[in-house]
Amino acid sequence: MKKLLNKQFYAALILTFVSGAAHAFPDMIRHGYTNCTACHVSPSGGGVLNAYGRSLSKELISTWSGKNEEGLLHFINTEKVDDWLAIGGDFRGAQVHQENETVKRGKWISMQAGVEVALTPSIFTFDIFAGQFRPSASGTEFKEYAPRYYAMVKPRDELYIKLGRFLPNFGLNSPDHIIATRGPLMMGYGMERDTAEVSWLGEDWNIIGGYYQTPKNISADSQTGITGTVTYTFLGNFKTGLQFLSEKDDVQTRKITGALGYLGWTKDIGTLFEIDSVTVSQVTQQVAGGPERKGVALLHRSSFEVFKGFHVVVLNSYLQSDVDAGSTKTYRFGPGIQWFPRPHFDVQAFWTREQASSLKEGDYAWLVLHYYL
Repeated sequence: MKKLLNKQFYAALILTFVSGAAHAFPDMIRHGYTNCTACHVSPSGGGVLNAYGRSLSKELISTWSGKNEEGLLHFINTEKVDDWLAIGGDFRGAQVHQENETVKRGKWISMQAGVEVALTPSIFTFDIFAGQFRPSASGTEFKEYAPRYYAMVKPRDELYIKLGRFLPNFGLNSPDHIIATRGPLMMGYGMERDTAEVSWLGEDWNIIGGYYQTPKNISADSQTGITGTVTYTFLGNFKTGLQFLSEKDDVQTRKITGALGYLGWTKDIGTLFEIDSVTVSQVTQQVAGGPERKGVALLHRSSFEVFKGFHVVVLNSYLQSDVDAGSTKTYRFGPGIQWFPRPHFDVQAFWTREQASSLKEGDYAWLVLHYYL
């Protein structure tokens, strides 16, 4: 029985930690960067960096840096091709530890290894990420495939039309995929959908809407959905908004409504928050759990930059898939650090106190090592 629980634990870790995109750093709101396109090719953030994003990784984000160190592979100057080509990639792994009165277990997870190329001629963009660790019977294995690709057109400065297989824009695009508002809501990386998305990114207002179909490897139940997000930026360093998701398949319908915010109190202190209400309605009452279930997901993340590139973080993640059943609750709260010692390197370490319904209260900790090209 213990071996079975350990296998289920490791499988859940793999599914929630697996990531298919480059690091997204929404804390940049502290410095007045309110739209992801300041640093990334994709309008929703994550993925390959543009030339300006590379320069910021040296000038603003990293503790130390040398000449041309922000360049591809630390030394390649891409200035001659920056107008039409962006190259990136990610290598990421995590050590996870869980301990309480019932269990004590840990695991190293190889989460990601791949290269991303974006062609950006004129108003068009063609992007593909290739290479990824995937779950297997023995843990993880490297399988060559393309989990994310898209074509995009930008007919005017504020308007982006994007079509392909990628993660629909929903919620805070945080790299912490085990938190309540990402993986558990099926919005974590590794869950890319066939998506059509339109984004209007104005100076103050952002409006993003999309339609998606879920691939069979994620859901075999003919799943489709729509998403929408509206945010407003004020005082230069604050961005808040509302969002919704409506999804249906052969078994159930799911609706999520929520609010989110990026709050740059000072250049050193920032807060990210998201709260979502989730309603799941079964197509037939014969499905276990009854005809309808209401849940809630909450994320709060506040950080303080002690010195350039080194952040102390407080994380609060709460998920209850059924508000009428306390046994469906998972809560994690605790401190962490995030450090960008040099361009291309990102280290995260968190220790949280965990209260999960199926386990006794205990500790849940993780260390993430990330290298980006």
